[in-house]
Amino acid sequence: MRRAFLPLVTLTLALLILVDRIGHLKRQSDGAGEVVQGPSATQSGTAHPGAGEEVTSLEGAAGRAVVTGGDRLVRLATRERLSREAGGTYLDSLIVSTDSVVRRWPDRWGKPIRLFIVEGGAPGYLPRMAGFARDAFHRWEQTGVGLKFQVVYDSADADVMIRWIDHFDFDRAGQTDLTWDQMGRVRRASISLALRTHTGTALPDPALLSVAVHEAGHALGLPHSSDTNDVMFPATRTGTLTMRDRRTIEVLYRLPPGPVRDELADR
Repeated sequence: MRRAFLPLVTLTLALLILVDRIGHLKRQSDGAGEVVQGPSATQSGTAHPGAGEEVTSLEGAAGRAVVTGGDRLVRLATRERLSREAGGTYLDSLIVSTDSVVRRWPDRWGKPIRLFIVEGGAPGYLPRMAGFARDAFHRWEQTGVGLKFQVVYDSADADVMIRWIDHFDFDRAGQTDLTWDQMGRVRRASISLALRTHTGTALPDPALLSVAVHEAGHALGLPHSSDTNDVMFPATRTGTLTMRDRRTIEVLYRLPPGPVRDELADR
């Protein structure tokens, strides 16, 4: 009797674990479709970019994620890493602008992020300007965090769309619209780069490159920096990445994407 009872108990426990696992996966899939979208913008003054802003909005029904013990440990570790790196990065700006969500492209295991560059489309566009976009992403690739980029020639294959416009109707030189899910995983990016200021002044090549590098940073998930020397400063005047720019992208892509707030502790 005892020999028959032990296998029955083992089978019952295995079934309970399987049911719990299926329920957990279902809860994850139920929340996977929630999408957040918003423009990350670099504005323009005269020949150089001026102050910028970042605006976000929520698409779809808002929901509260189910927090497991493992989730809480990951969030705790992420918060501790962010706290340790606070002085050398500007990720605090990201956490504020995304309501405590680490937002970046998910790990792609060597698969490149695909760029589609729209040629033409604006008076004054020259084919050499496509090189500014390629150079911009190459500079972020050279940080060595594992990001790879590939220019594709079919927009249907693209993860990031890059286009030029003549100008914005307000004080801005570039804009990046990001789409990411509730777990902070970036899905798509669209970059618009102006050839002229809103007053009609043509932007010189150094300014066009600076804006392209700045907007590429937004497309990778970076927020604005408060340091005037950084590429990601809203009024960026440089296309050269600083140590803070490099450290910020390095830390961002070492952290798991997703919420960092402990909702159970906040109740």
